[in-house]
Amino acid sequence: MAKRKKKQNLIYLSLVVIVAAIIGGSWFYSHHTREVSNSYAVSETATLSSGARAYNSLSAIQRANLPDQALVKVNRYYLTSNDNDDTYARINYNGKNYFVRATDIELKMNNEINSYLTQSGLPHAKITKQISSIFEQRGYSTLSGNPRGVVIHDTGNENSTISSEVSYMKQNYSSTRVFVHTFIDNQQILNIADTKYMAEGAGPYANPYFVQFEMPHEYTAASFANQLGNAAYYTAYILKQNNLPVTK
Repeated sequence: MAKRKKKQNLIYLSLVVIVAAIIGGSWFYSHHTREVSNSYAVSETATLSSGARAYNSLSAIQRANLPDQALVKVNRYYLTSNDNDDTYARINYNGKNYFVRATDIELKMNNEINSYLTQSGLPHAKITKQISSIFEQRGYSTLSGNPRGVVIHDTGNENSTISSEVSYMKQNYSSTRVFVHTFIDNQQILNIADTKYMAEGAGPYANPYFVQFEMPHEYTAASFANQLGNAAYYTAYILKQNNLPVTK
């Protein structure tokens, strides 16, 4: 009887160990396996945020010891396909490469508009969707069916507004067959056509491949900077949504 009980206890203990190993392995995989879905090279200067977690590789568990606020060179970004879709930056410090979350670095801005937006906390408008049913919906001419980039238009009209531009585009679409996906000014990001389908605002060599938005003119430095901030946010949103890199 005692032997049977001892054997049962041993079986229960083995089961507990196996379950713990499975849970631990799942936790390890989800937290420390960083499968790269896309990457692209850059040349940027940044400082590490306080408490930034740096690693010797994307698969490393143990953190590397780098000083807070260290000045580093960023040479590549990696988009991972884990649950959070984290973006990692490959940084170079004292001649050696490390990996940190992109949110753990602060880029050094080299122009006044970027500096202004950074100091303001990188504000941006929310994307407002008012999808119109009048625009034709045709798929992109890519193998994936997704866009391959973003085209940015200047409206070319003085003193026009998003409202007037959208009204003109809708009223004349039957004759012009021209439209873009979105309009952006200093206060608004207005999406009027589904970005899952191509727009017709940039001609036959661009329409089948790119999301397109237009920017009305702004007339003060602050308004122009805020408009660029909205445009940068929307561009980044589209690129990340479609797993596309930032290229020059």
